[in-house]
Amino acid sequence: MISDNDMRQRLNLVLTAGSFVLQEVGTTGEANVVSLSVVPRMSGIYWVPGKTILKSGRSIESVLRVDTNTGGTLASVYWWIDDIWYTHEDADVINAIGLSRDDIFPFDWEYHVPLEEDIFHQP
Repeated sequence: MISDNDMRQRLNLVLTAGSFVLQEVGTTGEANVVSLSVVPRMSGIYWVPGKTILKSGRSIESVLRVDTNTGGTLASVYWWIDDIWYTHEDADVINAIGLSRDDIFPFDWEYHVPLEEDIFHQP
């Protein structure tokens, strides 16, 4: 579970922002809010609203931190479960979801704001 209040506020902003995403600036963790119809390739790290589709088929509202310099590689995945934020790596996330590990992983994901280049979801 994510207990840092600033991180929860950032995640809430991204999840509810519609076509807005956060674009990281530098290496300090700061980010700019930008409105995009498509996240451009080779433009850094973005926090994008989306959803995760678990192996079982269940969907979870998510914030996906993605590196556009590496074809859309996920840098972090944040899940909104019962009004609490988790990372996909949290020790207590399996209990929070209420499924077995085998029903969760591997998972797929979708962006609410598409990426110009997404090597994991090519047509």
